Amino acid sequence: MGDNKNTNSMKTRDRILLTSLDLFNLCGEPQVTTIDIANEMEISPGNLYYHFRNKEEIVFELFQTFERNILDVLQPPDDPGVEMIDYWMFVHLVFEKIWEFRFLYKDTATILERHSKVQRKFQRIMQRKKHCCGQIIELLQQSKAITISPAEAERLADNVVITGTFWLNYQHIKQLNVELCSEDLGLGVHQVMSLFVPYLSQESREMLAAVAETYLGSEVASMP
Repeated sequence: MGDNKNTNSMKTRDRILLTSLDLFNLCGEPQVTTIDIANEMEISPGNLYYHFRNKEEIVFELFQTFERNILDVLQPPDDPGVEMIDYWMFVHLVFEKIWEFRFLYKDTATILERHSKVQRKFQRIMQRKKHCCGQIIELLQQSKAITISPAEAERLADNVVITGTFWLNYQHIKQLNVELCSEDLGLGVHQVMSLFVPYLSQESREMLAAVAETYLGSEVASMP
């Protein structure tokens, strides 16, 4: 009996997390209450509170899952011989994890101001993103694909993190009352990769343009 009870308990807990993630992504975390989550699941608020004392605990649990997933992905290519498509796919994988937990990137400041533990961890993730970008720039320099000064490399890394962090928020503001879609994700990858273009060699620029056209089509993918 005890094992069955624990299994059922875990199933309900997991359902709460999955339902919360869906609602947060759809409506925005600040607009969703624990009552909304319980109603969506057709369970009593008391049942929900048995597993999570408040919404803050749900947010933190979801963030911990996101943190594990994003840190697993933030391992850039380590071979100077890799091609532009490999860098594109790396950025795409990062954006996929952001998309899965996009509520964190839709109301970032509001969430971080109310959840101090999440704030510190989110800041560390941003630092990790910048470190990864620095590693990619070094690889591109080793392969002679990019010409860039240390100061420019620092600014480029910052701009990549800024764009990656606020892209979905930007798209949301630009298209208020319109649900974001996977095309917004692809455009975000394109926007990040476009930041490298001014520093790329002509050959690398052409390779990147070809990759962009493959994924987005010629009308959308024109590089500067």
